[in-house]
Amino acid sequence: MPEEISKEKVQTKVKLQKLDMTCPQCDHPIDGQDININSTLAKCSHCQAILFMEDEAFFGRKQRNRPEMMIPEGTEVLHLPSSLDIRTKWNKARSQGGTWFLLLFAVLWNIIILPAAITMVATGQIFGLLTMSAHLAVGLGLAYYLLGVYLNYTDIYVTEDEISIVTRPLKNPFTKNRVLKTKDIKQLFVSRYVSSTTNGIASYAYALYAIDHDGKRNLLLKGMNKESQLYIEQEIEHYLDIEDERIPGEVS
Repeated sequence: MPEEISKEKVQTKVKLQKLDMTCPQCDHPIDGQDININSTLAKCSHCQAILFMEDEAFFGRKQRNRPEMMIPEGTEVLHLPSSLDIRTKWNKARSQGGTWFLLLFAVLWNIIILPAAITMVATGQIFGLLTMSAHLAVGLGLAYYLLGVYLNYTDIYVTEDEISIVTRPLKNPFTKNRVLKTKDIKQLFVSRYVSSTTNGIASYAYALYAIDHDGKRNLLLKGMNKESQLYIEQEIEHYLDIEDERIPGEVS
């Protein structure tokens, strides 16, 4: 049974790729007569290399200008013929600079503010509650933001037609779900920015951008660490068959 599944898997790949395969050793095209579906092996007629047919290396995966990124912690990927699905958990992929400070600050702030607010509500001191509404909003806003950091995940769904990016389950009013037509994408790149400053020390995060054919930069993702962003860029470029190019200001 495993051999039948493997054979069917290889046949499906060959059919989908229309035999558009190259040897990962010498980049020589692999001809159909050099493929043995039954043994799931192929032999390069140029360099005589023996190739395992389930290896993705010669199924249309282009060589990049930088080393391949390994899948980072907190990221799950599903490759299908009709789509690419990437799910990234924010508690693993988010840049952690400043997060622990915010967590401590939020806990201490709410320990002070919430009991006072509850007491005012219980005793009917509405005017006093209004005077501290700004402080209450800060405490609840920080709590909601930190819940998002530890509970949220982002789904990146890529097809031949579009890229859609959705963050769940908590909605961030400052972060919109995004949909971008793939025909408009010329290149992808990751850039670094200052996300926060603590005691004069900058904390950095990373953003993934798509450049359209007019040179406009469209933000796709921000706030994740470098490894997660570069991996997502790599997988989208592979799926959409975009040749990686050096962009001024990008990280590597």
